[in-house]
Amino acid sequence: MRNPVFPLFLMLLPVAVAAQVARSGEVTFLTSQHVYVKFISTEGIAVNDTLDLLKNGVATPCLLVSSMSSTSCVCTVIGDCRPEKQDRIQAGKLRTAAASKGPAERSKAARSAGAGRDSLGTSRERIRGRISAASYSNMPSARENDHRVMYRLSLTAANIANSKFSAETYVNYRKLYPADLEWRPQRTELLSVYNLALSYAPDSNTTIMLGRKINNSASSLGAIDGLQAERRFGGLFGGVIAGFRPDIYTYGLNTDLLQYGGYLGAQVNSRSIISRSTVGLMQQTNNGLVDRRYAYLQHSSTFKGNLNLFSTAELDLYSTQGGARLTNLFVSGRYRFGRKVDFFASYDSRRRVVFFETFRNEVEMLLDDDLARQGLRFRLNVRPTKALGLGGTYSRRFQADGANASDNFSLSVNLNRDPAGAGRWSVQANRNISNYLSSDALSFRHARSLVADRLTMSLYYRVLEYRYTSRPEGSLLAAQVSQRYYGADLTLTFAKTFTFMILGELSTILQERNYRLNLSLSKRFDSRSKR
Repeated sequence: MRNPVFPLFLMLLPVAVAAQVARSGEVTFLTSQHVYVKFISTEGIAVNDTLDLLKNGVATPCLLVSSMSSTSCVCTVIGDCRPEKQDRIQAGKLRTAAASKGPAERSKAARSAGAGRDSLGTSRERIRGRISAASYSNMPSARENDHRVMYRLSLTAANIANSKFSAETYVNYRKLYPADLEWRPQRTELLSVYNLALSYAPDSNTTIMLGRKINNSASSLGAIDGLQAERRFGGLFGGVIAGFRPDIYTYGLNTDLLQYGGYLGAQVNSRSIISRSTVGLMQQTNNGLVDRRYAYLQHSSTFKGNLNLFSTAELDLYSTQGGARLTNLFVSGRYRFGRKVDFFASYDSRRRVVFFETFRNEVEMLLDDDLARQGLRFRLNVRPTKALGLGGTYSRRFQADGANASDNFSLSVNLNRDPAGAGRWSVQANRNISNYLSSDALSFRHARSLVADRLTMSLYYRVLEYRYTSRPEGSLLAAQVSQRYYGADLTLTFAKTFTFMILGELSTILQERNYRLNLSLSKRFDSRSKR
C-alpha cells in the first residue's frame, strides 16, 4: 500500500498584535480544579481576567482568574491548555494608549477588560481556538504499513457580535488507511463531535445551554445532548437537564436514549476556602422505559491554597431486585508542604453500570458478577532546588474478590533550568507486577532549544522488559521479552501562532524492527490579539 498523500489544510487568519504592557508570573501549584500563579504584584489584574501561557515565545490564552491576593491568582484552565509547574504566565495589562490614565481609571478599565466588557458595560466578543492536522504512520517489518490522518478543531466564541450568546465546539475527524481492509473490513472515516453547544446568558447569574456539552457541575454524567440551564442565587445554585445520552457504540446522537434530571449545589469563594458541591438526580431511559435511575454527588475544595480535595459518587436507585447500589466512588486529596514538597493520594471503587433496557438479556449475569474494581494511588513530588525535581508514585488495582490485582511503582528525576544551556533531562523508571505478568521500564529524555523561541528538539530512549509468569516451560511463546524504543522529535514555531512537529521512532522486539513517523501542523488564534 502506498503512503497516502494528504493535505495539511488550515484556515489562515491575519493577526495584528497591538502593543501591550505585560506582567509575568509563574505556575507554583496545580490541583484537579485550580492552577495557582505567583506574581510580584497582582495590581491591574482582576477576577475573570484571562492569563496567557508562555511557551516557545508564543502566548496562548490558558487561565481564567477566579480569585486573587496581592501577589497570587487562583485560576481555572480554559480550552485544551495544559499548564505545568514553573510554566511562565503572562497577564496582559492595559494598552500603551491608556498608560496616561490615572491609577483608578486604569484599574477600572482593567477590570472591565478582564470581564469581557467595554466601558459601557456591554459584553465584548472574543473568538479563540486551535485547528490542527496530523498524520500517523506505522511501518512494521513483519506486517503491512498502517496509516491514519486526523483533523481537530477546538473553538470558543464568547459573546458573539457583542451579544449574550456564546458557542463552543471540539470536533475530531479521522481517516484510516488500514493494511488489511479486505481481510478485516472496518470503518475508515470517523467524525467525533465531543462538544458542540450554544449558550445564552440573559444575566450574570443565569446560563442556558443547547447542544452537546459536559456540565461542569456534574462532570461524571459525561456529554449531554439537549438543553441545560443553571441559575445562581448568591452562594447557592440549581440546574435542570433534559436531553439524550450519546449512542454507546457510535457516540452519535440517539434520540431513543432520553435522560432528564436536576441538581442543587453550594459554592464558597473566599481568600482561605474555595469549594463547590453538587447533588443531583438523573433518570435515563431507552425507548421510553427506565434504563437507569441514580443520584450523584460531586465536590471540590481548596483550603488556603495548600489542601485540595475532590470526590465524586454515583448511587443507583433503580433495580429489579430493589435496594440501592453504589456504582462509583472516587476520592482524592493533595497537600502542599511548602513550595518544595507535595503529596497526593486517591481511592476509587467502580462497578460496571447496568442499563436495564440496553443490557436486557445480560442483566442477571452482570448483577451476579457485581465485583467492585478498586484502586489506591499515592504520589510524592519533591523539588529540592528550582532546577531539580524528584517524584515517586505507587498504585494498586484489585477486585473485591482479590483477583486481578496489580501493583505499580514509578520514580522520576527531572533536571530543568540548566544555566549552562545543557537543556532539560529526565529519567523515569517503572515496575508493574500482576498475577500473570511483570514488567520493568526505564526511559531517558533530553530536550533543548536549538533556536531560541523557534526550534526545540528532544531525544528519548526507552527499554521495556516483560516476564510472563503464566507461560509453562517449553511454550512456543517466550516467557521473557525485551523491547527497545529510540526516538527524536523537532518542534518549530513560526509566525507566532503556527507549530509544526515531526517525530520519528524505531522500536525493536525479538526479530522485528518497527518504524513510526508522526507529522502535525497546528494554528492557534485569538480575536483579542487583533485589538
